[in-house]
Amino acid sequence: MKGGKSKGHLNHATQMNYIRVQLLRGLPDAEETFGFVTKEHRQLLNLPKEHHMDAVVIASRGSEVNFKTNVVLFKKCVSDGDYQQFKGIRSEQRILTGKIQGFRKFDKVRYLGVEYFIKGRMSTGYAILMDAKGTKITLKPIPKFNKMERVQARKAWIISQETLQNIS
Repeated sequence: MKGGKSKGHLNHATQMNYIRVQLLRGLPDAEETFGFVTKEHRQLLNLPKEHHMDAVVIASRGSEVNFKTNVVLFKKCVSDGDYQQFKGIRSEQRILTGKIQGFRKFDKVRYLGVEYFIKGRMSTGYAILMDAKGTKITLKPIPKFNKMERVQARKAWIISQETLQNIS
């Protein structure tokens, strides 16, 4: 693609349309598709409605798919730090951003024999946990740090592996 002058800021939909047109012009093998076409192909191939299955259908252009594995890796980016530093009406209360009782946000922990990630922490010793996909886990009572074991320090990515069912 050619470089050029910056044309200013575009809103997201306009920017995506602009990028889409440039990709279609710049890549001769690129082919545009639409959601209703992807849905039809996915249903013809009898695949479940998931984002990764839509990607498979788009890449195969609707032709028969031969899966060599039934394992999918999911990656989720973890932010570098805590961007909210203060809370309160006039930002009068500082929020702890480092370790609390040896735990940081997005550390992998084992609680009651299951591995989770720390989504949020309270200075009183409690934690809010999530699974690898980022879904908050509602546990009663709220887990305490002294009942958790830290398995792994936070990393830049949360990577989880899932075995898929119903694919041939």
